Amino acid sequence: MALGTALLAGCASEAAEAPSESLPSTSSPAPTTEALPAVGPADFPVPPEARTKDAAGAEAFLRYWIDLLNRQRAIPAGQPLRDLGPDCQECLRIATNYDDAAAVGSRYIGGEVSLVDVPSPIIEGDTAKFSFSARREPVSLVDSAGTEIEGRAEVAPRLFSGLYLIWSTSTQSWLVTAFQLG
Repeated sequence: MALGTALLAGCASEAAEAPSESLPSTSSPAPTTEALPAVGPADFPVPPEARTKDAAGAEAFLRYWIDLLNRQRAIPAGQPLRDLGPDCQECLRIATNYDDAAAVGSRYIGGEVSLVDVPSPIIEGDTAKFSFSARREPVSLVDSAGTEIEGRAEVAPRLFSGLYLIWSTSTQSWLVTAFQLG
């Protein structure tokens, strides 16, 4: 430390009193990463922690996916599920159900899904595979008058489930390739 101070002190002159114009300003932080492309609904985007190509990012994406399912069921609207699971047959089926309900003025009541147990995923190259358990609350599909069309009155306390993900380099995000709830 004394050597550094001595070297700096030895360089003092009138020209050194003015701040260097070649050094970066300390008033704004240096960028640490490039901005990620937008993924997910504009008002409910995939969070940055779910956009890392590792086990922690895959788990964060799984948690986001469950939250997204709950959110879209309440609206109902399926497009965000299609966007994040374009090759997932179950995702497309659920998205169609949500869109069909909305088209005739129906809506879902209840049916919230929550994660019970989430072991670490199996990561192989660009894929992540989860086996997890989830809880589903009672759910009803009701028409515009509030009359139940169909429903499941019982709680499903421990649905053994799975989610397969693939990493998308173009979006810097995980995408769902397969999903099963129970």
